[in-house]
Amino acid sequence: MVTKGTAHNGLRACKAVGRCSNALQWLTPSPGKGRCRLPTMQTMPAPIDPLLFATLAQAAAAASLTAFGLRRDRHPGWWWWLAAMWLTTAGAALAALAPPAWSEVLAPPLLLQWPLVTLMGLRQFNARQRWPGTWWLDATLLGTASVAALLAAWLLPQPATWALVVCGLAVHLYAAAVMFNGPSGGDAAPVNFLGATVALLAFAPGIAALSASLNAAGPLAPAAAEAAHTARVLAATLGAIVLAFVALTLLFERTERQLRESRRRLRLLANLDALTQVPNRRRFAELASHALRADPPGSAVLLLFDIDHFKQINDRLGHPAGDRALCMVAGSVLEHLRTNDAAGRHGGDEFVLLLRRTTTEHAVGVAGRIVTELQKRTQSTPLPPLSLSFGLVQLRAGEDIDAALRRADQALYEAKRQGRSRAVTASGDEGRPVFSESKRLGLLAA
Repeated sequence: MVTKGTAHNGLRACKAVGRCSNALQWLTPSPGKGRCRLPTMQTMPAPIDPLLFATLAQAAAAASLTAFGLRRDRHPGWWWWLAAMWLTTAGAALAALAPPAWSEVLAPPLLLQWPLVTLMGLRQFNARQRWPGTWWLDATLLGTASVAALLAAWLLPQPATWALVVCGLAVHLYAAAVMFNGPSGGDAAPVNFLGATVALLAFAPGIAALSASLNAAGPLAPAAAEAAHTARVLAATLGAIVLAFVALTLLFERTERQLRESRRRLRLLANLDALTQVPNRRRFAELASHALRADPPGSAVLLLFDIDHFKQINDRLGHPAGDRALCMVAGSVLEHLRTNDAAGRHGGDEFVLLLRRTTTEHAVGVAGRIVTELQKRTQSTPLPPLSLSFGLVQLRAGEDIDAALRRADQALYEAKRQGRSRAVTASGDEGRPVFSESKRLGLLAA
């Protein structure tokens, strides 16, 4: 019986004999001459071993992914991708440098694992997405295929080539099918590209073995085994390089999305009052200016109001009670605000409203509804009944927000002078304001 080692030794012996016969032809005397032909000084460079080149490429890709992850926040799944890269590098190194007795047994399981280990990392990276199958199914298939490849390479004779090809085909096609039906959104394109790569590389060892069997001049089984082994290493190398590219793409896109979300939150925090969650003074000015440019001139009403006797609430009940009062006022305002209107905290206990495309009569009705809502909310709290004083102005054509605020502030002081818990409308110029008769709102101020 011809064993696997005997066949390989025979193939190597044939190659050695061929090299010796070529050397003897150079040393054989030429016809009619008494000296031997010596080779010229021009010699061909030795070709680079493809398995060694694959090992170096694998190590470079794995080192790049390792360095990238160590310098940044490591997302879930990164360790699995790193494991797939370095295990594949170890398999390529065994195939290139270890003796055949070791490389033919240990290299196939190491080269087989990368699609499934990569898939397990993708499941953790996109844990919120729905993936076909489960992580435990991936782990079970990985363990079964690795043990089958190890036993086939160790126990079976040379036809184990096709057993290894079948194991690799099953692993690759399963992983590719899951990747194609995996995440949606921004991560879909890189994962689908990786799945297509896995599916194409699944057939490389089988095609190489079949081609070698058809073209072999010597024993068929050793030629097919060697071709499949080389193709398996090169395919794993190409797959690992694509994995590194896809992993970096996914990590960069995830980091970019997080940065965009952080910027959005920072902008939101910069535009909102932290306590009341209404736009701050600067943001209100931006919203109001934009609204005035978009609306017909003189169609908006500005309301400036504050809480009556707010200092007494802070002095008697403490600043936490004052904060609760401010939050209840903001909630009452937002409850009765239209989508296109703008509200803001002007400072301290003062708030400002811009009601678009309306009149002062309608704005006084809005102020009354805000006060009614506020006093309903205070009934279930230890706070005393709250009252508000309003100053209203109809914006003029060409008037900016600052000028309107100054006129509204005059109307607010007039409401305070007339007894608080009132709404007063101001017309005329800032230097000569004309105040309307005040309208009492809700309960009288204490």
